Amino acid sequence: MADPAARLDRMVPAAPDAIGPLRRELRRFARAHGARADVQASVALAFSEACASTVNHRADPLGDPGPLIVRARARGGELVVRVAHARRDAPPVRAEAGYGFGLALISSVCERFEVRDRPGRPRKEIEMCFTLRRAPAPSRSSRLRPSRSSPRR
Repeated sequence: MADPAARLDRMVPAAPDAIGPLRRELRRFARAHGARADVQASVALAFSEACASTVNHRADPLGDPGPLIVRARARGGELVVRVAHARRDAPPVRAEAGYGFGLALISSVCERFEVRDRPGRPRKEIEMCFTLRRAPAPSRSSRLRPSRSSPRR
């Protein structure tokens, strides 16, 4: 049976003001499962870029941004984060709009990632995988030396 604490499932309106709190929650989730600070930062950065890639920040003509779905799983030394946005048909993105850089950035901070189009479900999903590298334990054999600023007796 899977550990329920090793799962994070959120569905919020796909609005820009929802991304920051989710990013902080994902970072805390990664930390709670043993991720070092550099992995936590990579998770936060990749999540932000995935949101920029999947969430259309232009106003929906009906005023409904649709849900942003975030799922994270920690299992076997790996953190898998999925970001999906169930939106209405969005206008095509022009190549000169600068899209694509975010995906290159995601690929540089993840162990692996995949972009999926899912007909009949949230149209686009980005899955990102990170290795939960733990910080090395401090060596107990080394003795602490007194600071030069403290007086010696």
